[in-house]
Amino acid sequence: MLPTTGNYPTEIVRYRSVVLTDIPGSKPARKLTGAIDLGEENLPFYDRPAEGMIVTTEQSWSAQGVTLGRLLHSLALAPGESTRVAVVDWQRTTRATGTETAGENEALSGTTEQNRSISEVASAIAREEQYGDSFGFQAGQSSSSGGSVGVALFGLGGGGNWGKSSNTGIATSVSRSTGVKSVAAETTQRISARTQQVATAARSRNMTVVRETTQTEKDQVLTRVVTNYNHMHAMSVQYYEVVQVYNVTTKPTKLERCLFIPLQELTFTHTSLQRYKEVLASVAPFDWAAKIRAANPFDTAVRRLDACSAPEVPSNQQFDGLELADIGASAMGVYGVRKADGAPVRFDPATQQWNALPTTGLGGGLTRIAPGKNTVWGLRATDNVIVQFDGTSWRPDPANGWGLRIVCGADGSVYVVGTNNIIHQRGQSSWSSLGVTADDIAVTGTNKLWYSRQGVVYEHSGTDGVRRNGPGVQRLSATSDGALWAVVQSQSSGETAPLLVESGATTVVRPATGGLQSITGLAQIASAVGGDYWVLMSNGTVRRITGREAPIAFDDQPKADSSYASRIDVWSDGDGIRGIQVVFPNHTFGCGDIGGSGAQQASYTFGGADKLISYEAWSGKAARGTLAGLRLKMTSGVANFGTAATTTAAPDLSEDAGGASAICGLFGSTVKSGSRTYLASLGFHVRGGTVPQAVLDHLNDNRRHYSQAVWANADELTLSRILANYAYTPAGSTAPPAALGTLLDPKPVAATGNYLGFRWNFASEEEREEWTDSRKAADNTFGSPATNTIAIATNGVFAEAVLGRSNSAEKIDLTRFWNWKDSPIQITPADIAPVSTASRAQNLDTTALGMGAAQAKFTPLVAMPDPNGSQAVQAMTTANLFRDMSGLAQMSQVLTKGIEAAATNDKEAGARAQEALKTATEHLQKMAQIAVDAAGKAAPLVTGGAGGGNLSALGGMLNQGGKTDTPKPTPAPAPGSGSAPASGGDSGTNA
Repeated sequence: MLPTTGNYPTEIVRYRSVVLTDIPGSKPARKLTGAIDLGEENLPFYDRPAEGMIVTTEQSWSAQGVTLGRLLHSLALAPGESTRVAVVDWQRTTRATGTETAGENEALSGTTEQNRSISEVASAIAREEQYGDSFGFQAGQSSSSGGSVGVALFGLGGGGNWGKSSNTGIATSVSRSTGVKSVAAETTQRISARTQQVATAARSRNMTVVRETTQTEKDQVLTRVVTNYNHMHAMSVQYYEVVQVYNVTTKPTKLERCLFIPLQELTFTHTSLQRYKEVLASVAPFDWAAKIRAANPFDTAVRRLDACSAPEVPSNQQFDGLELADIGASAMGVYGVRKADGAPVRFDPATQQWNALPTTGLGGGLTRIAPGKNTVWGLRATDNVIVQFDGTSWRPDPANGWGLRIVCGADGSVYVVGTNNIIHQRGQSSWSSLGVTADDIAVTGTNKLWYSRQGVVYEHSGTDGVRRNGPGVQRLSATSDGALWAVVQSQSSGETAPLLVESGATTVVRPATGGLQSITGLAQIASAVGGDYWVLMSNGTVRRITGREAPIAFDDQPKADSSYASRIDVWSDGDGIRGIQVVFPNHTFGCGDIGGSGAQQASYTFGGADKLISYEAWSGKAARGTLAGLRLKMTSGVANFGTAATTTAAPDLSEDAGGASAICGLFGSTVKSGSRTYLASLGFHVRGGTVPQAVLDHLNDNRRHYSQAVWANADELTLSRILANYAYTPAGSTAPPAALGTLLDPKPVAATGNYLGFRWNFASEEEREEWTDSRKAADNTFGSPATNTIAIATNGVFAEAVLGRSNSAEKIDLTRFWNWKDSPIQITPADIAPVSTASRAQNLDTTALGMGAAQAKFTPLVAMPDPNGSQAVQAMTTANLFRDMSGLAQMSQVLTKGIEAAATNDKEAGARAQEALKTATEHLQKMAQIAVDAAGKAAPLVTGGAGGGNLSALGGMLNQGGKTDTPKPTPAPAPGSGSAPASGGDSGTNA
């Protein structure tokens, strides 16, 4: 049976990834036409929930086989070469787990008590009379002698040395002294001291140390002899790594629904720092982490928080290129009729521009326009028919009316001066006549009319009319607060000037608003919200004059015994906040129009020690110099004032957002706008933490980073309580909104941007099946299975021998030595270095730390002073109180030195005698050696030299004798010589 691979996966791995699939209501993305600026700050935040999925992906590994990988090593062998190879496989696994818990408790208490009482009186007298006489004699003598004689064997020799020393000394000393010395001392001392000391030190320490260590070690050594038995070719053994080949298939197997909830970035205050201090420090840079931990948000102090200041506005504004025939204003805004073609226009406070209104259904232009409470009225230029504007088109009044002048009241009432100059009021479905003839009219309140007839002003209330003087009045205009403006022409100069009747008054005065006192050519004044006045000149140009005066500052300083406010009351109208009042435990402070007519009151009662978490305050859109809204977020709830409850304007947050601070005072300024008073700026005195502003600035400058850290560390209980207050319906679903607290798992699964993702459960099994069927795991939308081939190196090694291509041996030559059997080559390889299999394990320290140095110490006692009288007595009884006058000590020293000198001379004499003896002995030894040498030289002469010398000399003589030739025959003597033959011979060596 042959094994097969690849039929079944050997390993399956699953992992999860979270993806966003849909962001309902998201804005269309910008087209990418260039580089993206990462420093762009105006990027939008996610403001709506987004849907996503948790995709579970499965990855299976199927083994396909093995193949050869990279070349690891090459072993080259010459012909007939052999070597050893050692393979060491070493593996060690170490696992250690340690748990240590230590606790120390130390207590020290001490009480010291020391008592001592001394009372002494001491008196001492010393008297002495002395006489001294001394005499001494000393004599010393020493002598020494030595001699030596030596005789040699074959000669005579002798030596001798003698020494002698003598020393005699006499010393005499006579000393006589007579003296009398008296010493008297008297002292009195009284010491009383008391010291008590008792010390108690208690110290305990509990320590538990649990350490578990596991070590596994494996050593394996394999040795092998590799020999190249080929006689002609070299051989290379190549080692390759063995590679395992797998087919890896990746495919999605499971989809889970999740919902991403957008979160608002935190504004870090003292309260948030108290709550998230450790979390913020853990993700902050090292330097800032130290500053965050060092900040103590629980320290309190009073500080100022500037909530908002209304912007400064120009006192006069003109609009070039604009000419109007009529102008009117109400809470709906400022409207006009263009002089050239009678087209209606409206002023846009946001862009500060006049924009044309639609003329659908108008059939021509307008001569008059009058914005009311929620409808714009007008008179058609072609036939003076009364028309209405519903926001998109114009239509004739269903009650069929005509007129020369039309006005509207703040309560929604509409009046018109008919073509017969009779005033008519519009009812539910028809016009009713008031029976009053007028040239112009103005509405200041419910059933309160002002009208002019032949230059005289009349006030009409109900069914009565009262003349109010004012000859020369040409035009009338009413404001939203009930004031009446009149345009009067001077009879002497022909100039026009405004007159003002305040709300509730009956007399005519010159206006005090700057910029209106000396206007010439004035045709009409239209009062808009916020105290602005629109002046229509006789030539059709428009001038805007702001009614704001110089702000008046106010400041309610915190009282020492007033820590928090108990209630706040705010009066406001459609133009802004007109008055504010705060009640403290011991006083009440208010400013502005408190209880003014036309203002609405809103109140909020603070809880006990209620703290300010954050606040928002902003000015009106038209920038008229007043505050339009105020929102306070307290620990007990949210308080909305003015337009704060419904506005969508971004809050004007100050640098310091308050945070866990109690309101203890107000400051700011008010401003007059026409006949009303508004808040121009507002701030709070708060008592709260004293965290350095630099720390709060750093947190708020990097609020996205720190907000994500807070979101990631939010506990499930907090998230569950928050999610329980919201509901969500998927896009395109007709099911009622479901509470998120019942559908979302409060444990987050992902975070991206300001999104926090949660598992989104299904409300019913049908919903689950519908969602699952529409999103199959094998759908190409979410990715089809992908298969890749991956090679992974293993621990295996494959060796292959390769012979060289060139011959490495010579041809056989019988004339040469070639039979290696006669002299075989030693192919035994050299020994390799010893392979060590010693353990490489390391000892892990499991010793518990010792206890720290004890801090419990006893205070050493302070030494008490000794009595003075006892010291005086000790001084009196001290030996040798008086000076020695006899000189006996000096005399004794002189005698001792003399005796030592005599003894020294004796020693030196003995030493010299020993040296003389040594010299004689050495001489005798030398003489004996000379005699021995002389006898040695004389012996060979006596024996004739036979048998003398060492073995080397003897061997040399034998060798020399072996090289001697046979003796030559003796030649015959010469005739007649008569000499006898000589003895001896000649020796030589043949070459």
